[in-house]
Amino acid sequence: MSRMHELARLSEEERRHIVTDFFDDVFGGLSIDPDFEGRMRSVVPDLPDEPTATQIDAWIELATLVGDAGFRQRIRQMAQDHSAARQRGEQPGAGTEATQAGVAMVAERAGAALAAGVDPVSAEGQAVLAELLADWAAAAQTVDSAEFRAGLLTNLESGTDRRAERYWQLLGIINGWPPIPTVVPAFEWLIAALRFGGF
Repeated sequence: MSRMHELARLSEEERRHIVTDFFDDVFGGLSIDPDFEGRMRSVVPDLPDEPTATQIDAWIELATLVGDAGFRQRIRQMAQDHSAARQRGEQPGAGTEATQAGVAMVAERAGAALAAGVDPVSAEGQAVLAELLADWAAAAQTVDSAEFRAGLLTNLESGTDRRAERYWQLLGIINGWPPIPTVVPAFEWLIAALRFGGF
């Protein structure tokens, strides 16, 4: 029996175990915010009794993804960054409203610049960056400063990964959620603009 066929035939308990093992591996031994970890672990693949071919394909892709050593290492690094921030007395994810506002700005403005073919290192790209960061800083009740940009770049580089986004998109397909849009390319555009813009 092929590996894909085996994955498609797993029971609900076996599917949950694959995801549980993934989180045990990436979170094990780290100082992770209990609420955050609980939310992550609570969202599991829930195939209906009669899944569509698309849902089965999404499950097979998800199971393959969480079993990939490179993906596990990348998510483990994200978790280590989260743990290190907590040990420094910081609260990763604090200021949720400001963070959500910033994410929306990036998706809209950096996404539009990317779609229009604007080079992030061009004068036009840097103008988009300056306006976006000024508004994001205001939402966070601070100012666009070298410190703000450096901290933002560190967080974006740590947390931006196409495979992590794909993980949630696959869960959405399996569980029948509304489609989750792809926004990582917009964040990659922003990271490139920030790296060029300096502090």
